Amino acid sequence: QNCWLVKNLGSLPYKRCQYCELRFRKCLFLQYQIISVVLISFSFILFFLIDKNISASAIIIIFLLVIVYGYFFNSSTEKIIKSNFFEKQSSLAFKELSGQLEEKVAAQTKEIKTKAERMIKLLEMRSSFLDIASHQLRTPTSVIRGTLAMMRDGDMDKMKPAERSRFIDGMYQKSIKLEEIINDILMASEMDTSGEMKITTDDQIDLTDLVNKIISEHIFDAQAKKLQLVWQKPKEAISIQGSLKYLGETIDHILDNAIKYTIQGAVTVTLVKNDIKILLSIQDTGIGIPKLDQAKVFNK
Repeated sequence: QNCWLVKNLGSLPYKRCQYCELRFRKCLFLQYQIISVVLISFSFILFFLIDKNISASAIIIIFLLVIVYGYFFNSSTEKIIKSNFFEKQSSLAFKELSGQLEEKVAAQTKEIKTKAERMIKLLEMRSSFLDIASHQLRTPTSVIRGTLAMMRDGDMDKMKPAERSRFIDGMYQKSIKLEEIINDILMASEMDTSGEMKITTDDQIDLTDLVNKIISEHIFDAQAKKLQLVWQKPKEAISIQGSLKYLGETIDHILDNAIKYTIQGAVTVTLVKNDIKILLSIQDTGIGIPKLDQAKVFNK
C-alpha cells in the first residue's frame, strides 16, 4: 500500500515488498535498478573503448552479469527486509504491551485507592459508631447506679411499693439497654472483616407502644431535673414496618438529648397520623442546637 511503484506506476511489487515501509528513495530495489543501469552503461562504454564495437556476445555477457548480480542482490536483501519488518513488528508489539501494562497498572492503582478510601471510611464509621455507643452507655449505667445507691442508702424502703417497683423496673429496662449496646459494639467489631452492618427493617412495629415504653424509661431522668415530660398520645394505635431495635434507639437518643439539654420547663412528645404521613415530634424548652451545628444533625 505504501509502495511508490504501486501508487505511481501501477506496477505490482514483489511479495516481499509487504515487509518494507521505507520511502522510495531508500528502497533497496531502486538502488538495485540504479546500480544495474550504471553497470550496464559502464560495461557498454568499456567494451566500446576496447573493441570500438559492441558485439552481441558483449551484450549477452553484460546482461548475464546483471542477472547474476540481481540473483545475489535478491538473496541478500530478502533477509535484510524481513529483519527490518520483524524488528518493526516487535517494536509495535512492545509499545502495545507497554500500553496495556500501563492501563492495567492504572486500573489496579485505582482499585487499590478505592479500597483504601473505603477502608478509611469504614474505620471512621466504626469509630463514630463506638462514640455513639459509649455515649449511650452513660444513661443506663447512671440510672442503674442511682437506683442501687438509693437501695444501699435505704431510700427505697421509704417509698410506696408501686413507686419502688417502678424504680426497680426502670433499672431492669436499663440493664436490657446495656445488653443491646454491648451487642452493638460486638457487631461493630465484626465490621472489620465483613465491612457490612446488617439492619433488618421488616419488623411490624406498634409505634404508639414503642414511644410509650421509651417515655416510661425516661420519667426518672425528667423527674430528677424537675422537668415535665408530656406525652400527647394518639387516640388509636399506629403501626409501621421497620427496624424495631434501631428505630427505638433513635427515638430514645433524641428524647435523652431533649431531657439532657433542657434546664427547666418541659419536654413534649407528640405522635400524629394523617393520610400521607406519620409525624413523631419531640419538642423541648432547652438551649436548642446552634445554627452552625444544625447542618450536622444527621451526620453521626
